[in-house]
Amino acid sequence: MKIKRLVILAGVLASFGASAQMPVPLLDGADTGGKSAAQAQVGKQLEALLQCKAGTTFTAKAVGVEFQALGLVKGPDGFLLPLRKGPQPSLFGDQVLAALVSDADGEKKVVVYLKKQTGKQLAKKLGVTKIDEQADTDEPSYFKQTSQKTTLLVGSASEVFLGNSSIKYQSAVTCQLIK
Repeated sequence: MKIKRLVILAGVLASFGASAQMPVPLLDGADTGGKSAAQAQVGKQLEALLQCKAGTTFTAKAVGVEFQALGLVKGPDGFLLPLRKGPQPSLFGDQVLAALVSDADGEKKVVVYLKKQTGKQLAKKLGVTKIDEQADTDEPSYFKQTSQKTTLLVGSASEVFLGNSSIKYQSAVTCQLIK
């Protein structure tokens, strides 16, 4: 009986020793991924805002702060641009090339310009099906009136001009709120 107890005790002690050497994911993540976890949370908030659902409200200042937390900095003509060095910010699974937040002429807008996804791919992902006949783009652009005061726009490839330079993008997502 003593031998059986000793074997059980040895097994229990061995399992404690093995578990003490196993890494704890939460502690490891806090050491290396704290900033990226915060950026992921901000990214989710911005994606939810850009889906422009009925009842969406925002202030230009608050959204600008969120874009800065995502890794964008103020650039020419009011655009927010990614830093040249370091991890590139992303939304909707695509690299953010630029963003613009405006509050003028009775409307508020949040626009994000993306690198790889086409307007058609992004519109499908966001459930936007109506083609915007007024858009001046080579490929179709899409819109969805989500309420009387909110409209979701998905634009196709084009170019945005910033001072003396320009940025070519594949798609743009806009949440437009009429005051």
